[in-house]
Amino acid sequence: MTRTLLTGNGAAAWGARLAGIDYIPAFPITPQTEIIETIGKWIDKGEMDARMVTLDSEHSMITAAGSAAATGVRVFSATSSQGLLYAMEMLYTVAGWRAPFVLVNVSRGLSAPITLEPDHNDVLAARDSGFLQIHCSTCQEVLDSMLIAYRLAEDERVRLPVIVNLDGFYLSFTREPVEIPEHQAVPL
Repeated sequence: MTRTLLTGNGAAAWGARLAGIDYIPAFPITPQTEIIETIGKWIDKGEMDARMVTLDSEHSMITAAGSAAATGVRVFSATSSQGLLYAMEMLYTVAGWRAPFVLVNVSRGLSAPITLEPDHNDVLAARDSGFLQIHCSTCQEVLDSMLIAYRLAEDERVRLPVIVNLDGFYLSFTREPVEIPEHQAVPL
């Protein structure tokens, strides 16, 4: 086990890496972009064996995630704020497909009033979509919740997508000590 300082976004990226994800449909939106950039760097360096595809919108991103997860691919993606709202139609659809994947939502305020501060109106709008939700208050909880989310999502008794939520800016960019387990110690 390694103990290091990570942002909430970094902890989410490490959770996805430790989970052994295969596919990342992505669309950048602040403040979650650091998650996707970190994973992209690991893929480029050969440190992570996964395929990342940048799509034209969050709607397409969730459609691709659900489609891949429905075929047995281990999928991860991330979004924030209006991105989650733009994908809302597909949240209900992929939950109805019982497509098990993990989506990180880095909560921040919606468009009016203009703000970059954290706000939960984005994730609360998804409350009844069929996605399970895990809300994190520390960077360690982000990493741990990512691993728990895959266990929940892929359990034959559950088979639902999971949103792991963390506060934008306060938690996404705050560095805290995080214990990163060795890959072989992660029971997935």
